[in-house]
Amino acid sequence: MNPMNTEELTTLIVKELSKHRDRKDITRVVCEQSYLDWNDAEKLVAEVAEKNKRTIAARQSPFLLAVSIVILLAGIGLLGYSIRFFFIFSQESAVMKILSLRSGYYVIGELVTGIGMTGGGLFGAWKTVASVFSD
Repeated sequence: MNPMNTEELTTLIVKELSKHRDRKDITRVVCEQSYLDWNDAEKLVAEVAEKNKRTIAARQSPFLLAVSIVILLAGIGLLGYSIRFFFIFSQESAVMKILSLRSGYYVIGELVTGIGMTGGGLFGAWKTVASVFSD
């Protein structure tokens, strides 16, 4: 087997990093394909990752953006359900309020979870889009 040249190794490293592969696994493949020792292969992987971080981020972004949007929508759904409960709760009679207090604890948990998911989804989408356009 002939060793790969630097351009082929760079393409391989970018492709594997785009697939969220572990750097140690990529380093092992680079060692096998190029006959570099471990330290040199690690340096090459780190160097290629740094030089091509925008390309790698662009290749990773569709998946990460989809996950962020799903989390954002689920968070908005939980928020909507929780807010609806509190709106209805404020319009009920005293007896109904007392009877619905038991489920109120769950709704408070859903509200907090919805806020966290909405914030996390927005943050993840923002970071994903920003990583594509940053230098």
